[in-house]
Formats: sequence, structure tokens, C-alpha cells
Amino acid sequence: MNFLSKFLLFTLILSACGPVTPVSLPISTPREYQDFAYQMVWSPDNSLIALTANTGLYVYDTKTYKQLAAFEGLGGATAVFSKNYLAAVIHEKVFVWKLKDFSLLFSQSASNQVYFQNVAISPDEKTLVTAERERTRYWSLPAGEIIDEVQSSNFMSDMIFSDADTLIVADSYLGTVQEWDVQTKKKIRAFSFSRPVANLNLSQDGKLVLVDYGDNGFETWNVGTGKLNHGYADIISAIGWNNLSGDHQTVVVWGYGVGEESGLSVWDLSMHKKVHEFSTPFVNGDGWRYGALNSDGTVLAASNNQGYVYFYDIKDGKKIDEIYLPYKFEF
Repeated sequence: MNFLSKFLLFTLILSACGPVTPVSLPISTPREYQDFAYQMVWSPDNSLIALTANTGLYVYDTKTYKQLAAFEGLGGATAVFSKNYLAAVIHEKVFVWKLKDFSLLFSQSASNQVYFQNVAISPDEKTLVTAERERTRYWSLPAGEIIDEVQSSNFMSDMIFSDADTLIVADSYLGTVQEWDVQTKKKIRAFSFSRPVANLNLSQDGKLVLVDYGDNGFETWNVGTGKLNHGYADIISAIGWNNLSGDHQTVVVWGYGVGEESGLSVWDLSMHKKVHEFSTPFVNGDGWRYGALNSDGTVLAASNNQGYVYFYDIKDGKKIDEIYLPYKFEF
């Protein structure tokens, strides 16, 4: 008699003898972890930085390194700055705040099983665009009224205005970059790449796209011409863990090992040369979480799994200051 047959027979005997006391299974206890910034965005003038963590969205002054605003409960937010506004989307809602006092300008919930993917603000600050599951919507600023809606089946992994009338959309799923006329709401053109892509990352001015194929290194492509700019097969990072400076002359990459620690490095793309490398201990299975260069590539913000964000001077590689996120989350 096999084990299953014996078990069934034993169960029948017990049931015949009377009620069986149910067996209590152990309940897993949630564990508390140190929160960390897994996305960071600089303001256009480099005076502010927005940190997306598991517990919320936090804004800091990059001169004093003091917290200016805390939007708890907005974990997972994708944020973008303009001169006067901060906009963010989470799965089910879009928010716009005034930078003057971080008061809420407007917010809107998703509808009809549609969720927000991305957000962009035009350079003239008159238009906000939200990328949603099957559409893009255009909103007026500062009123927050819907101007237009364009149907789409694309997943917009990145979205940036190259000028007041032109929106650049990167779609990692389809492996395309599209250029849209904001006034007519028509697609001007699109181009794709030589092989399937794993991640696309637009420069802050929308003129260059960093193409990650999921293997060694990456390429940069000129958005204006749709042509290959340069290949960097020797600049290694984890898939999608790379960021361009605002002037796209410098790149930060992370997600690789340096001995027994986590590595992050900064490269000068014009010289194709590594200028700095930083390491941090692995904690709870990870080390560096994100790297973000400011608009001219002079300062690097680097976050790790211990809740710290370090600021480095790219000229000499020395640490300028640091931020610590005093938050915990359960997992």
C-alpha cells in the first residue's frame, strides 16, 4: 500500500471516530525592510530631486539636502518636473503640484479599467500628457482640463517633449520610437531597431535614445534621424539600469558586481572612457538601486538598498553630501 492510500485510510478511520481537529498552518509574518529610492528625477534647474520609494514620493532640495515635500502612499510613482510643476502618475491616478508650495493643482483617477503608465509636461508648461493603457490624453495646464484623447495600443515606457509641439514616445514592447505632433495629435514618424530591445531610455531633451538589447552594453540612436549614433558593448549594467545626463554626454550604469560588492560607474561618452566607479555592500540581496545624473552631468545621485542617496561630484569623484530615507515597508 502506497503512502497516499495509507493516508486516505487513516483519514477515514479518524472521521468514523468523530470530528477531526483542523490543523493550523503557520502564517507567514510580514517582514519589515528599509525603504530606498528606486527611481530619481532631477528638476530642470538641478535644484530639486524627486525620489520614488516603496512608501511614497519624496522631494528634496539639492543645495541643503533637506526634504521639502513627502507624498506618502505614492509608492511606485513615475514623476516629472517642469519649471513650475511636479507631475506624477501611479497605477490609478495622476497628480500635479505647484513647486512654489507643493500644493495640489489637480488630480484625476483612472477610469474604465485604464491605468496610467507615464507622464510628460511640455516646455511651455501649457500641456500635460498622460500615457495610459490604450490611449494618451492631453490636459491643459494649469486648469487640468482634458483637451484631447488619442487611442493607442502601445505600452509607452518613456515619453518626453523635444519641444512645445513635439512629443517623443519610446515603446520598449514594440521596440519603436515615435514622434507625435502635439497640435494635430498625429504621428509624424516612427523607427525601430536592428533587433528586439529590452529597454529604451530617452535623453531629457528627447534627442537621443539609449537602446538596451538585454545583453552586453547598449547603443545610442539619434531620434531626429532614426539612425545609430554609437555602440558601447563594453559598458556593462543590468538590463535597463542605465541613465543619461541631460546633455547626453555622460552615462551612469549599475547592477554589476565589483568583488563582493555592488558596482556603479560613470562614463564619458564623448571619450568612451570610464571616469568613476563606486561600490556599495549588498544588503537584503541588492546594492545600488538607481543612478541619476543632473542636466549637465556634473553631479550624480546614487541610491542604495540601505536607504541612502549619495551625491558625487563627477569632476573629482568625491562625495558632496547624502540623504537618508527614514522609512520602512513590509513585504
